[in-house]
Amino acid sequence: MGALRPLTYDECLRRLDVGSVGRVAITEHAMPAVVPVNYLRAGSQILFRTEPGGMLARGCNGSVVAFEIDGIDQHGIAGWSVLVVGTASLLDDGAAAQAGGAGLTSAVTEGREQFVAVSLGRVSGREVVAETVAV
Repeated sequence: MGALRPLTYDECLRRLDVGSVGRVAITEHAMPAVVPVNYLRAGSQILFRTEPGGMLARGCNGSVVAFEIDGIDQHGIAGWSVLVVGTASLLDDGAAAQAGGAGLTSAVTEGREQFVAVSLGRVSGREVVAETVAV
C-alpha cells in the first residue's frame, strides 16, 4: 500500500523540466483525443510541434487543453503525475523561436512544422509514495 501526496507547484515544474514526452488531451468532433508529444517547458508555457492543419493543430487552436506527464517505479507500486490545464495557441516560427522553441526536438520530424504553446493555467500534481515495511 502507499500514500497519496500532492506535489507543490515547484515540484510540478521541476518534473516538467526534466521530461520530454507528454500527452495532450483535446476535443475532436466532440470526442476526447489524447496524443503523445515531445515537449519542452519554456517559462510559463509548454511547447510542442505538430502537423499544420492536422487533428492536434485544429484541437489546439485557441482551445483549453490538458497536458499530462507521469512516471512509475520499476515495480508498478509508486508513481507520480503532473497535469497542466491551459489555453493552447498556434505559433508561427518567429513566435516559437522567441518562446524558446528553437531547442525543441521531436521523435517524428517530417511534417511537424506547426508549433503549439499551452499556457500553464492550472498546474497540479500528485505522487503515490510506497510504504516501507520495517523488518
